Amino acid sequence: MASIPFLLDCSKRYRTLRQVTRAGLTEWLSQCAAPHNDAVALRNMFKTLKSQRLLFANLARGLSLGAGPAWAPTPLSPEAIQTLAAAAEGDPALKLLVALTGIHALYPHQARELPLAAVGFTGGRLGHGNIDHPLNAFTRQAAADYIQLRHSRRPHTRNPHLFLSSQTAHSRTPVTIGWMQPLLEDLPVTAQRLREDRILEEATVTGADPQHLCAVFDITPDTGLRDTRTFHPDPLSY
Repeated sequence: MASIPFLLDCSKRYRTLRQVTRAGLTEWLSQCAAPHNDAVALRNMFKTLKSQRLLFANLARGLSLGAGPAWAPTPLSPEAIQTLAAAAEGDPALKLLVALTGIHALYPHQARELPLAAVGFTGGRLGHGNIDHPLNAFTRQAAADYIQLRHSRRPHTRNPHLFLSSQTAHSRTPVTIGWMQPLLEDLPVTAQRLREDRILEEATVTGADPQHLCAVFDITPDTGLRDTRTFHPDPLSY
């Protein structure tokens, strides 16, 4: 229990919890490594003690909890990856989406808005705007398979985007998030999680340098720090 360290400290300073002051609570929390979690524990403890009439007042009532614990992405499980890989083998659109988000770490909206011309088979590059990546073998094959399917189904479309739906085939607009979601709805991942997993993979093999991640994936410094928090809980450690 998070309240045990507080109670041990109190046993050295007070004869009873009735001697604890609001200032004493605040001072103790300021020295905690996880003040948010400890404040929650103290609020619950004092609320219980007051409800049982063991204390006259709840000193922790309204106590500021501070910032919540920082969230950091975690790698996909091997089981999730296997499930996704099996599904992608039977769906060219899903396979290409996996390549774009899970290998090239495109944002979902970037994948949806990517033009057909971005896939450079001759030059061996995936390029559009600030996207300029080598076209690896998996992505090359996934793109080739999907484009072949695209041409066979919509040979006369004038839509310039890589991904097509039955609605966008008659326009020049990109597919919507509503087109993408059904591809992944029965799978244990999202397109954003695929992107995050790719960034974590890069962090693993490059020493978790946030500056490197910012340069490779065009992310903000705050995001780079977040994505390396699992490797460096202390931001001053690198």
